[in-house]
Amino acid sequence: MLRKGRLGVDVTSPLTAVITALGISVANSSIGYVVAKRAQQKELNTFMGIVFGSLAARAAVVVTLAYLCLGVWSMHQVSFALTFSISAFAGLMVEVFFFHFSMERAKEQHLQNVKRPFKKKEANVAGLAYTLA
Repeated sequence: MLRKGRLGVDVTSPLTAVITALGISVANSSIGYVVAKRAQQKELNTFMGIVFGSLAARAAVVVTLAYLCLGVWSMHQVSFALTFSISAFAGLMVEVFFFHFSMERAKEQHLQNVKRPFKKKEANVAGLAYTLA
């Protein structure tokens, strides 16, 4: 017997479990990206607080959703668990690379700003012609 939800979808189907796990993981990573992008303009301590606070809040929501999917709605456990673990790992790797490249970009920009005052100033052609004349 198929167990149908309110929308007429078989919640015990492996395909439903895969799509739900992917949806949860993509939503989690997307929210993390948006929060991190907005927090980049803040100071380092504020940035770290926002990012780690967001990580804790998102983890609580994801654990609750996983409990609902596996415990309450009895989705296909293997399909949900494998899909969620692989997609969550991929999402976390994307977030780590995002932080790495954005910090490298910020460091590079900071170094350019520091080196800029020590660059030789280009000669003003009009001023040079005036002093030579």
